[in-house]
Amino acid sequence: MFCPLGPATLLTLGLLAKHVVAARAPTPRNDPSVLWSSCESFGVNSTDSNLQCGSLDVPMDYHDNSAGTARLAVIKYSATAPNKLGGPGESGVEAISESGQAFSRAFQGAFDIVSWDPRGVGYTFPGAVTCFNSSEEDANFWYHTVVSYINETISGRFDQQDLEELYSQVDSTKEKFKAFTAGCQNGPVGPYLKYIGTSSTVRDLVSLGDAIVGKGEPIDYWGISYGTVLGFNFVNMFPERVGHVILDGVVDPTSWVSFELAYSAFTNTEKTYSGLTDGCAKAGRVGCKLIELTGDNASGDDVKALLDFAHDAALELYRAGVEVPAEPGYFKYSLYHILYTPMMWSDYVNGPIYQFVALALQAAQAHNITTDGGFKYNVPSGNITIDQTGNPPSPNLTSYTTAAIVGADDFNDDKTTITNLFDIIVNVTRQDTATFGTVWDDGSFGWPVRSVERLAPFSPKQLKNPVLIIGNAADPITPFANAEKAANLLGDNAFLLEQLGFGHTSIAQFSSCTLGVMINFFANSTLPKGRTAQCPVDNTDLFPVLNGSSTTSKRSTLLRRWR
Repeated sequence: MFCPLGPATLLTLGLLAKHVVAARAPTPRNDPSVLWSSCESFGVNSTDSNLQCGSLDVPMDYHDNSAGTARLAVIKYSATAPNKLGGPGESGVEAISESGQAFSRAFQGAFDIVSWDPRGVGYTFPGAVTCFNSSEEDANFWYHTVVSYINETISGRFDQQDLEELYSQVDSTKEKFKAFTAGCQNGPVGPYLKYIGTSSTVRDLVSLGDAIVGKGEPIDYWGISYGTVLGFNFVNMFPERVGHVILDGVVDPTSWVSFELAYSAFTNTEKTYSGLTDGCAKAGRVGCKLIELTGDNASGDDVKALLDFAHDAALELYRAGVEVPAEPGYFKYSLYHILYTPMMWSDYVNGPIYQFVALALQAAQAHNITTDGGFKYNVPSGNITIDQTGNPPSPNLTSYTTAAIVGADDFNDDKTTITNLFDIIVNVTRQDTATFGTVWDDGSFGWPVRSVERLAPFSPKQLKNPVLIIGNAADPITPFANAEKAANLLGDNAFLLEQLGFGHTSIAQFSSCTLGVMINFFANSTLPKGRTAQCPVDNTDLFPVLNGSSTTSKRSTLLRRWR
């Protein structure tokens, strides 16, 4: 995760989790300290003298000393400018070890960039929440279930066949979750699950502030994605410590404790998807290989139709027991997750997405699968294989920290059932995103452990500095409406910036305008006049002419997806 601090800043990126509810007053504690040294103990091999690592001991339970101690893994990329200002730091040892230099350069070397692995992540103790003995066991447990891409046998149209297939699995899904959560409780982090939650992480953020900028000093913070949940609740729990706070890619703060968060999460997904397909069509075959399959003069809608056909053809064959190049559910999941990172659209679309579609067309032709108007696509000849290098990650991951945080934060007082969850999936598909409504892999349902401290309802307070809230015009998971809602809740304490680009959070596409606003805010406490502003992105050409080389390899790691 990321967070920025006072004359040094913590910058927090995050897992996109889902929920939150009742914090107690802060308790006095001793001044902490971080002892900086090399990062070798964290598996970071770097000769960059500006990169340092350390650890910070904090209470496992800030209200019960008998619970013992947690240990946060902390990393810092030191300022390089002669007169450093202190400033944004990042979220996570891995993130800052890979891209600390890129962030430092972006902020003109003026800030110490400090970050940490939050509870349940990386080198921090408690560490990753594991529920299985291996990735293979994990994948096999969920295989061909609703949780695995909403079951590969569901098309996502939710016709009668889809509805019957989905709701026939209510009981089996409920039992799956019971077995899954029991495995998590019996895992190595099981005894510490009640200490992994947003409220504890907010208090850890303040402890880092005490250690790095001084006890009681203002804390500057850049929260990205789930980091906006931390930031919003940091502002709510510790208004007296708020320095310069940026919330970037805002998770709906009013829906965090509800599975109905999905209703606010997907409202811009199709808009982002149209950006991808329209960009491909505009580039033509010189920039987007899918046009070789549709034929020239294709529109963005024609590209969507091609991708839909490839998925549906693979699904029809899969249902019939015919071997397919990849499970249709995984294809849709992969397509959805590349929407997060428009600077990588060209690589993914011209690589594994094109390969899947080409193979699906070959199989469709061989098995006489057609569209309503017959078979209208150009089928490539020859052997084609799918390059898995750099593919979006499978949801079947060994670490279930996101589910643990969601479950720990959520009271589930509404008694949400599996049927309710399926209703949400169907409704989101019909109302918001017909393409991606079935991309669902939430492991937090029925989570048996609640955090020792959950978050209090939001209570507006006067802040010394306004909170800078940033949202992308077309973000596939945290739509701009969420940023508007957060700004309305904060009232006069908020400044709202809309970045006119695609992808998840402002770092999905580079904007010198946005970066300039952020630098002025952190360094000079200044913002543009008024309460709102817009910033264009610098590069709108997301499908450059193909020349046989990787496009993403030429771009700054600052623009890569953060997780």
